[in-house]
Amino acid sequence: MGDAADEEAGLGADAPSGEPQAPRGHEAGADDIPVDAPAAERDAARAAQVGGLARAALAMDELAMTDAVRSALRQDGVAAAWDQVLVPVLIGIGRKHAATGSYVEVEHLLSAVVSRCLVTVSPPEAAGAGRQGRGPVLLACAPDEQHSLPILALAAALAEAGTPRLMLGARVPVPALAAAIRRAGAHTVFVWSQTAETGDASWLAGLPAPRPPLRVVVGGPGWDPERLPPGTSFAASLSEALDALQTP
Repeated sequence: MGDAADEEAGLGADAPSGEPQAPRGHEAGADDIPVDAPAAERDAARAAQVGGLARAALAMDELAMTDAVRSALRQDGVAAAWDQVLVPVLIGIGRKHAATGSYVEVEHLLSAVVSRCLVTVSPPEAAGAGRQGRGPVLLACAPDEQHSLPILALAAALAEAGTPRLMLGARVPVPALAAAIRRAGAHTVFVWSQTAETGDASWLAGLPAPRPPLRVVVGGPGWDPERLPPGTSFAASLSEALDALQTP
């Protein structure tokens, strides 16, 4: 999105039950954000979720935004909430910024709220029982890649599924990722790239080769799927990434 909203496009992520609180002191409707959400057009409940979050974001009503995000995560799960509620609003605000040069403050506040809500997602009891001996999934941004909200959403989705994961965050140098693979005993890695400048895939083939072999999955618009090293998978959405990272 702008800086924050467009990043969500590739991975496309407790309040009381019921509708999110209406934003205070602002009458802007959801149409003020150019939301591209086909599912919302077919589903009145989904449209209400998207519209409520969009209005709260434009009003910079942090409480209402938090309630809306938590409600979506609780009701739909991380993957569905990310793909069908959070990403449409984030991208819509990014388009608003691109068209007007404004709304940076809205982008930043919504991204901060989404981040805080995602980190509260907890693994179920007995999490990780099915991955004994396989080590955690490592989540990292490509070297010099600063956009990390999509891998935060993926980390939350893996936590929800009970899959052990380590979130390394933004701008992870290649030697640091290689060291983390060895130190954590990881056999699965996900790397995010937002821009072509950070989407050089040549270094992926040089990552450590544990036994069983390292599974490398990448996501984000910075990668060219036709130029990935052999054996590297490209995930076009959070759901695809989740499936790829959890496949035995």
